[in-house]
Amino acid sequence: MASAPTTIIVPNLPDPSESVGQQCWQYHPSFDSPAADVVLCASDDVMYRVPSYTLRTTSGFFRAMFTLPQPNSSLYRVERPRALYKESHDIFIPTHVPSDILTLFLKLISGMQIDTPLHEWGCLSTPSSSAQSKSQESSYSCFDTISRLLNLVESWDAPGPLSYLRLGLRNPELVKRDPFKVFSIASHFGWEYERNWAAQHSLMIDSMSFDSDTDIRHTLECMSSRDLLYLLKLRYKRKEEFEALLDDPDRFSIGNAEEIVCPRCYEALVDNGTWRALKEAMVIELERRPLGDSILGCNVAGMGGDCSSGGILTWPEADACFKATCRTKGCGSLNYDERTTLKLIQSCIDDLPWDV
Repeated sequence: MASAPTTIIVPNLPDPSESVGQQCWQYHPSFDSPAADVVLCASDDVMYRVPSYTLRTTSGFFRAMFTLPQPNSSLYRVERPRALYKESHDIFIPTHVPSDILTLFLKLISGMQIDTPLHEWGCLSTPSSSAQSKSQESSYSCFDTISRLLNLVESWDAPGPLSYLRLGLRNPELVKRDPFKVFSIASHFGWEYERNWAAQHSLMIDSMSFDSDTDIRHTLECMSSRDLLYLLKLRYKRKEEFEALLDDPDRFSIGNAEEIVCPRCYEALVDNGTWRALKEAMVIELERRPLGDSILGCNVAGMGGDCSSGGILTWPEADACFKATCRTKGCGSLNYDERTTLKLIQSCIDDLPWDV
């Protein structure tokens, strides 16, 4: 004689004697089909009907769960008040996941449309009309929501949502808001393209903001020492190579020569003091903002440019350098050709490395 199916008494279910209007459990409107055979319960009591086939084929966690031998080869069933629930043969799985994250996860594995781009994931609420649920509406930054969903996707072994999130990280709005966070996420999962892309965009961040900007400081504090060292080495490498290129006598033959006479009158030695002052100012600026767009006054490799205000042509050091003339009476020749020098400076920035 076959044994009776194993029954789970769900904790915190409303008492059968209570009226229906007093209970706060509800199904998510996108996941309430009676044809589904699994009920997932979020930590804030929102319930989801999901086909076991969907869970089994999209998540390694659920695939392992459903293949484990069950007592008497029967599925776990839920015993619930008939006044509240019509179905009584569902697999009930309580979770520790809040409904905003569980909703995103289930929509992704179910192939449902998600209209909200990742950079607008900062305020997601439980789809409930009850006052209690509205009072518990959760509001997070977009990166908090992305990180919590990634943690769930990773723990439940769901490659589909993971690939969606990987592509979503390439959203320009995300990397503009916090390239360090994008870099940290991509580095954790070993996504090289996204990691390098975020590292390049991090070069737009002012080094002075590391301590003054609380969001950036928090991201850097949570970053692994290996990732942080990589980003700092990239900044240092670009600064060192830029300084070496500016000192190259083959590129800047007049400015870097020990002794060179005016190419027009061939009498007075060229005073390179203004060029040395401009070089020092450019190196300091690149150390502050390693992308180099604030020096050129335009974007570099399609990045930056919006934080610049004219580049070095607005600097007093550049004004003094490009107006410096020969000291020979009656000559007055300019020491440096402005257009040629600017082109050479741009070539130096274009030649800087993008990785360590």
